Amino acid sequence: MNVFQALDSMEEALNEAKPLPWPMQARSVIDKHKLKKLIARTRDSLPEEVHQARWISRETRRIAEESRGKADRVVKEAQSRAKEILNKAEVETRQRAASNEVVVLARREADKVVEQARNEADRILGETDAKAAATRTSAENYARETREAADAYAKKVREEAERFARETREDADKYAMKVLGGMENELAKILNIVKQSQESLHES
Repeated sequence: MNVFQALDSMEEALNEAKPLPWPMQARSVIDKHKLKKLIARTRDSLPEEVHQARWISRETRRIAEESRGKADRVVKEAQSRAKEILNKAEVETRQRAASNEVVVLARREADKVVEQARNEADRILGETDAKAAATRTSAENYARETREAADAYAKKVREEAERFARETREDADKYAMKVLGGMENELAKILNIVKQSQESLHES
């Protein structure tokens, strides 16, 4: 069953649906199981390009979600590491009774770690956006090719229908001419017999 046949079957199922009693006669009762089977057949009849475009869309979302999750983990790990460095620096400072130089250095190191983590997260997100853009372009190409294939198929169907109708008309015209020709011959024979009969009567 192709897409057009599946759609015709769905339309037929809707036309056969029984209307509800008044005052809800505008609505109808449809065989749910039958409608689900028709929808499944329609989905199975879709061109492979449509299924591939749908898979690409899902894959794009999955890649984006994974990349965002990875970027978030990198930032959180960096923040946790920075917090550990600060805590360690503060402990060392108290233990050694030193000046604030250790804390300053630790905070500087922590800021450096956080900055590196943010740069890494930005890089990951940038790569994700590039992959998503490429995937979207591929999906758009598949969709365009699918539309073009559908248009070509519809054009072919129309041309076949027109050719069949034209050939049918030509065959009908040929048959009519053949029948009329036969009738003319038979009529000529009858007229000839009548003429001969008249001549025989005159001679008698």
